[in-house]
Parts: sequence; structure tokens; C-alpha cells
Amino acid sequence: MKQVDWFEEYLLVFEKIETRLIELELWSSEHPGEDALQSSMPFCVDTLRLEQWLQFVFLPRMRRIVKRKELPPGPAQIAPIAQEAFKETEDSEKLIRAIQKFDEVSHLSHLH
Repeated sequence: MKQVDWFEEYLLVFEKIETRLIELELWSSEHPGEDALQSSMPFCVDTLRLEQWLQFVFLPRMRRIVKRKELPPGPAQIAPIAQEAFKETEDSEKLIRAIQKFDEVSHLSHLH
């Protein structure tokens, strides 16, 4: 049985999430500002929309962790908030599935 390269799995999931945000035109060319990123609330809910948090906090932080060959904290459960945040966003199913895949990889990587 082939051993799973969890770091590669994470990088693939991060790429999918980014691609889906771009496809849905939720990727921003404007940075929300450093103050918005300093929130102490989960997902920066008081200063950012979820797509901004994914782009400016989650993806950069997770990529840095994985590039150091460390597992991200987990297991994660981001999909439930994504389902709520994007329920009114047309064609958001692929984005939600990509986030669910992150949750799955996060869970499985912490079991091994």
C-alpha cells in the first residue's frame, strides 16, 4: 500500500480552494488591511467575509505551515461555516466540496 504524502494532499486542496474562489469571482485583488487580519474572533467574522478570511488568512497561513513540513492544526471543521456563508452564492458547491476535502485531509492526516 502506497503511503500518502499528506503535505502534497494539503497543497492540492489549497490550490482547489483558491481556484474555486477565483471561478466564483470571490478572489479579491484588494487587501482588506492589516487591522482586519488581526481579529481575535474565529474566521475573523467581525472584520472579514469568509472568502476574505480564506484568501488572506487561511491559505497563506496553511501554506506556510505545510511548506515547513508540519501538519496544520486539526482536525479542522471549516465546511459547516462555509456551507452557511456561501448558501446564497450561486454555484458554490465545488468550493464547499474543496473545503470539505480540506476537513477530510485534516482529519485523516492527524490519524496517521
